[in-house]
Amino acid sequence: MHLQCSNVYTGPDSHFQAISLMTIQAAQGLAFPSIDIILCATQRCGSTLVVEDMRNSAVLGMPEEYFIPWTKRQAKTSWQDAFGSICKRAQSSNGISSIKIMANQLPAVEECLATFIQPKPDCSFPSVAAAFTSAKWVWLKRDNIVAQAISRVMAKQTGINHATGTLDEDHFAGNLLKGYKDDYNKNSIYRFEAILNQVVSIDLENLCWKRFFEKACIQPLVLVYESVIAGHDMDHLELIGDLVNLESRINKMPRKMIKLSNSISAEWEERFFHDLAKVDY
Repeated sequence: MHLQCSNVYTGPDSHFQAISLMTIQAAQGLAFPSIDIILCATQRCGSTLVVEDMRNSAVLGMPEEYFIPWTKRQAKTSWQDAFGSICKRAQSSNGISSIKIMANQLPAVEECLATFIQPKPDCSFPSVAAAFTSAKWVWLKRDNIVAQAISRVMAKQTGINHATGTLDEDHFAGNLLKGYKDDYNKNSIYRFEAILNQVVSIDLENLCWKRFFEKACIQPLVLVYESVIAGHDMDHLELIGDLVNLESRINKMPRKMIKLSNSISAEWEERFFHDLAKVDY
């Protein structure tokens, strides 16, 4: 586990004295944990699958979307304390910590971190960049963003985001269908505009991550969902482990979560491209 030296505000005034979290904690005789691995994602890109693999490994942290409840509307929240809590909860037993951040969560996370982090100059989301200076970044993307967009629309209509193979399998994921049924989405309705809007959103969210990495001078490990799902040896775990010089053995366990896409998803994709060909650009 790394110790992170992040700057914090000593007050709301713009003329603040920048001091480090590490200095504060050292003075109090405490160790301030940081995040070692950050999984950067967009909704429905397959990130929960990678999170399951990392959690099952027992040595790559306990990634989760810890920032979901973060919003400055919670005015009485101490975001510095909340951040410290995340850093601790995100650790596996060997001290490695990891989290997942979605692109659409970045504005809210930036606002909250900015209440105590000195921003990194010339960055998009400068407080996010400053808070995780020692972290290793993993960027998960899908090649087929139309399939990703369909997955988003399907999830919104069905209320189901993930599924396990059998009824008796527990899983950490939300909006979970226990015991996958191939007709779970039989009542879903194809909507061209909804899918098109999500294609645009995914493209913009990926551009957001790209811009963030460029401005912060970060070279992330890029994982492609289609390669991860096809890789039966789970080689992506070794690639992630190499980022933090992991020497421990990585457990590779069968996933409980299974793919939701089915013949209806495939039909929607064909219809989308058929309809797209008729659009007057």
